[in-house]
Amino acid sequence: MKKWKKHLIGWTIFVILLLLVMSLVSYIMIKRTLPQYDGAVTNNKIDSDVIVYRDSMAVPMIIAKSQEDAAYVLGYLHAQDRLFQMDIARRAGEGKLSEIFGDKTAPFDLMFRTVGIARTASESYKRIDSITGKILIAYSNGVNKFIDEAKGRYPIEFGLLGYEPYKWKPEHSLIIARMMAWELNLSWWSDVAFAHIIQKIGKEKTAELLPGYPENAPLIIDDRFKRFAEVPLDLIKTDREFRKFIGFNGTHIGSNSWVVSGNRSSAGKPIIANDPHLAFSAPGKWYFALIRSKEWNAEGFTLPGLPSVVIGKNRNIAWAMTNVMADDADFYIEQIDTINNRYLVDGQWKNLEVVTDSIYIKNKGYHKFVIRQTHRGPIISGIHPYRLMNKKSENLQISMRWTGNDFTNEMLSSILINRANNWREFSAALKYFNVPGQNFIYADKEGNIGYVCAALLPVRKNASPTLIYDGRTTDNDWKGYVSYDLMPKLFNPENGFIASANNKTVRNFPYHISNIWEPSSRIERITQLLNSKKLHTPDDFRNYQTDFVSPYAKFVTENLLKAFENVKIKDANLALALELLENWDYKMSAGSQTPSIYSAFLFFLIKNTFEDELGPDLIKEYVILANVPYRKIYELLGEENNFLFDDVTTPRLENKNDILRKSLVDALSYLETNYGTDPVDWQWGKIHSVTFKHMFHGISSLADKLIDIGPFPIGGDGTTVFNTEYSFVTLFDDGQTEYMNHENPFEIILGPSMRYIYDFANPGYIKFIMPTGQSGNFISPHYRDMTEMWLNGKYRVVPLNENEFEEKSAHKLVMEAAKVN
Repeated sequence: MKKWKKHLIGWTIFVILLLLVMSLVSYIMIKRTLPQYDGAVTNNKIDSDVIVYRDSMAVPMIIAKSQEDAAYVLGYLHAQDRLFQMDIARRAGEGKLSEIFGDKTAPFDLMFRTVGIARTASESYKRIDSITGKILIAYSNGVNKFIDEAKGRYPIEFGLLGYEPYKWKPEHSLIIARMMAWELNLSWWSDVAFAHIIQKIGKEKTAELLPGYPENAPLIIDDRFKRFAEVPLDLIKTDREFRKFIGFNGTHIGSNSWVVSGNRSSAGKPIIANDPHLAFSAPGKWYFALIRSKEWNAEGFTLPGLPSVVIGKNRNIAWAMTNVMADDADFYIEQIDTINNRYLVDGQWKNLEVVTDSIYIKNKGYHKFVIRQTHRGPIISGIHPYRLMNKKSENLQISMRWTGNDFTNEMLSSILINRANNWREFSAALKYFNVPGQNFIYADKEGNIGYVCAALLPVRKNASPTLIYDGRTTDNDWKGYVSYDLMPKLFNPENGFIASANNKTVRNFPYHISNIWEPSSRIERITQLLNSKKLHTPDDFRNYQTDFVSPYAKFVTENLLKAFENVKIKDANLALALELLENWDYKMSAGSQTPSIYSAFLFFLIKNTFEDELGPDLIKEYVILANVPYRKIYELLGEENNFLFDDVTTPRLENKNDILRKSLVDALSYLETNYGTDPVDWQWGKIHSVTFKHMFHGISSLADKLIDIGPFPIGGDGTTVFNTEYSFVTLFDDGQTEYMNHENPFEIILGPSMRYIYDFANPGYIKFIMPTGQSGNFISPHYRDMTEMWLNGKYRVVPLNENEFEEKSAHKLVMEAAKVN
């Protein structure tokens, strides 16, 4: 063999061995970040030893003697599996993301410092009760125990970003709770967006664009809108960019929940089900745990960062939650003096509360800024992604009033719910649950079922929907809050079931709740299913939770087919599309082409109905809250005709049927251009998929394969019980909205963040599933071990008896109390 060949082979072998050694070393280093599931952890700040059993999917049962010890260990377990997720969430609320991410997150820090999440948490902690305080302290000690002992082997995200977590404080848990409230608070988006639309097209046309307007109170429109060139959308833009960064995409932020009484279940006992719809990510939102102690015995879904079971059951009751969609924020146009120190109200100048604050930006140092507040709340019109570079003053100042800035005690409410023995104790606990507003559905072992609307609802002089108020008068201030005693409640209804899917809470309620209810499609289908038979089983509930039938699609399609009656069809794909739609069962199945045709048609129906009035920019504001165009299209199709169907850019007068026909033709052209001319290639699952994305998604395609879970084809849409929302904005975007996926515009961004079913006739077991897994560590086997079951509508069946759980457990960890000398 020639000498150069020997050298080449030698160097090749050396490089291969070097790469193998480097890979092995990297794997060993990364594997060190996996938490300890077995053995003993010593020197804990607990009174007695605590045992943690974990099953084969890392679901823990905590067995402690006191609730404080249980809270300590829950904090430790949360930190073991989700420390990076917890740290990013608290940093976001504190306005400290730029310390590690630099310039790109500075607008987010400015936003949350101005809104005051951390200030509210700090003030609230000073006022909380002693029971909640002790649990928060114990939980923080547990988190910090892991932070201390894991030094040098933190989750890999910390190493990649080059920082270490700081100590957890009780206030951080309150920040986590407020951040959840912020995620679920979307009503204010429509307030600002519709004010912006008014400026462009006038109040009369805007009123026609508001869904459900005739049944709501009259519009209160400030005439001063005419004097300003533009109501700033800065807060909305910054918040959207933050949501993309943190993984809060999607606007169908709601849920399904229902319960049947023993008279409507085959076994004679209540059955309850819940599947909250939240933005998808990896890891997911929830962490399932079972807790056993003298005072605290509950199991269900916890939020990493919070010491409570948020949704679940205890030995006597079970509960489920959906978003009320409460209108819990208002905006006010403020008249500020020329030196920005006073504001005019009721004919008098009042001093603004002025605070100088600063954020630390990596590699740049501290940036100082000023926060100004009226008696209602902070001035938020200065929040903008580019405000740090462009310090031009605004001639329009807007303040924000949000219930999330008031003192409320959801932690106490959650603790009392976890302990509740009956309806009386449960409903009494909900008096303290205010933000975010939630519909609570209830069942107990005695056979009772119930419902409570728990929300802090402002009392307004006028029940005004979706607009900005004049801040020069206190007439528009909130007059207090609706008393909990007056909030909608229901107990043991005659029909034997209760269901909630973010639909309108109650008719003729004397106070304003919301104008952003979800389309009625999901609640119609759930009610249809619950009325389809007298008696139900847990297997029925499983089928209901994974149902892909859309009543909304049925109504829209029937209107479309009617528009083509007596129309001669020459195009082959158009004829085939109409045939498929004619024979469709309205099931949004992944393997069918018909949902693709329908979904593309729906997009063009929205586009052809509204874009000529709004223009290419405003329509993106109009569709950002997906329930707005969904509901308005439904209303318009119920009319014989409406001026909105006319295309103002053409000389002729179009009617409803013209736009319906044009939209289907446009849809087919879109599908042919993007997915091929043969409809056999248009299966819904090919263009409608789900990927559970890590926060670091997009850094490289190779990394994405390691840290992301998916993609997977899937059925459904935003109107099916199995909610699989995609973004309308992506379809309208021209490539300038950087957080949208232009390559896959029908990609799912939101859906069931978990599912659970509990049958009181089988009290020893609970069924649940999550989209990803318990662990946030991407090399853990528990990072994605629930995904396949979630996709296929299967559930993890967890035993609730301590002995049975121990027998079936895969791991045992003993948390030993510190020795007292």
